[in-house]
Amino acid sequence: MGARYAEVARKIVGDISSGRIAVGSQLPSEVELAGQYEVSRATIRSALTVVENLGLISRRRRAGTRVESAQPTTNYAGSVMTVSDLVQYAAETERHVRTISEVVCDDALAHRLGCRPGQRWLKVQMLRTEPGPKGRAICWTDVYLEPSIGQAIRRKVRQAHGLICDMIEEQCGRFIVEVRQAIRAVLMPDDKARELAVAPQSAALEICRHYFDQTGDVLQITLSVHPGDRFEYGFALRRDGAAKAE
Repeated sequence: MGARYAEVARKIVGDISSGRIAVGSQLPSEVELAGQYEVSRATIRSALTVVENLGLISRRRRAGTRVESAQPTTNYAGSVMTVSDLVQYAAETERHVRTISEVVCDDALAHRLGCRPGQRWLKVQMLRTEPGPKGRAICWTDVYLEPSIGQAIRRKVRQAHGLICDMIEEQCGRFIVEVRQAIRAVLMPDDKARELAVAPQSAALEICRHYFDQTGDVLQITLSVHPGDRFEYGFALRRDGAAKAE
């Protein structure tokens, strides 16, 4: 569990996104909120800063705190691909869940995920394919969800369509505001090769993505393995301060 201010921020965000706190309404004063949540005013200020940074509220001196939106207006940051690409990719492919299980990280898995040994996750193993009954397999993905979030969306995640991050927002009121990813070359594991209909130990790309919420906590980690001939990634580099051509 994160810091106390993060817990309070999540509760406020959840109440706003669910409609329990209406758009256009005023939040209670810091003193009243501190009493409601049994925390200090400093904790309330930190929590409200998180909610404000999401674009859900506005704070003005003498005018109080007003609810502006039920959905965040911030963009993803720090991703090496555009968010529109990431969302479009997930939205235009089908999800075929194979297994859902609880796992505890050993040293090797903790190293791969960048978390501590002994950390618990709800693991969803799935195949992503092109749309349609004969859609070609695109990649194999292992999704690791914070246990409380995993249980909240466990049934929905078995649906073929829909973004997992949207499910997290709808069910838990926690918004993913940053995605960090790393790509490395690997050899295709034997068990995944069968699902993807490629040769074992053939060339592949592994993409690891960490999804962060508005308080900086990791809600979701994905490990996706793509056959080498079914994934292409490109980006442009620009030198800062480069002189304009004459």
